[in-house]
Amino acid sequence: MPIGINNVTTIVMDNITDLVNVSDPGQFMAKANWIIYGGWLYFVLLWVFWVILYMSAQANDNQPLVNAMYGGVIVSIVSIIIRGVYMTFSDGIVRGLITDSQLWVFPLVTLLIAAWLWGNRTDG
Repeated sequence: MPIGINNVTTIVMDNITDLVNVSDPGQFMAKANWIIYGGWLYFVLLWVFWVILYMSAQANDNQPLVNAMYGGVIVSIVSIIIRGVYMTFSDGIVRGLITDSQLWVFPLVTLLIAAWLWGNRTDG
């Protein structure tokens, strides 16, 4: 088995031509998401956004799980909004910025953190 990056999208001239024949930056980013990153770009950007929110909350108050939960709530709301955005490409294909399976990762992780915090709370 070769060592290196597996399951990458092969960039051919047709993909490059389709990518650069756009009229606005939004369509370029949507096409880059699907042509180059296989639909994972905005999902990874949401994870990065969650880490940035977590780190900024940690700078103010050192409560790791609480800060992760609050950041997760914000990212969950943003992911629902992003899931509602669809792009129609020049070849007539309509695609969302993130998929349904990617959408539910953020609320589920946030609910697991919230359940763990609720189960381990101390009344007093």
